[in-house]
Amino acid sequence: AMDPPAEPLTLFSVENDGGSRLVREALCELELPYRLVSVGEGSQRGRSQLKAAGGSSAPFLVDPNAASSYCGADAINKHLFQAYTRPVAASD
Repeated sequence: AMDPPAEPLTLFSVENDGGSRLVREALCELELPYRLVSVGEGSQRGRSQLKAAGGSSAPFLVDPNAASSYCGADAINKHLFQAYTRPVAASD
């Protein structure tokens, strides 16, 4: 595995949302440190943090190490696996 990123990622997530779950699974698989912010129904604080981070819906990921943010499970997981998996050396 690669060295862990310098700063933990932040994932804005909804408890029973399939997309949010996929992202949490990817973060665990890659063993990435992250802070989970719930933005489900009634999470007023989480929602205002999401808005402040530039997001409109979950799942939304902020990666301070890449100075960027991603919306939606597909885009987030694509970024995670591209940024945090070491390229496999081609075996001759």
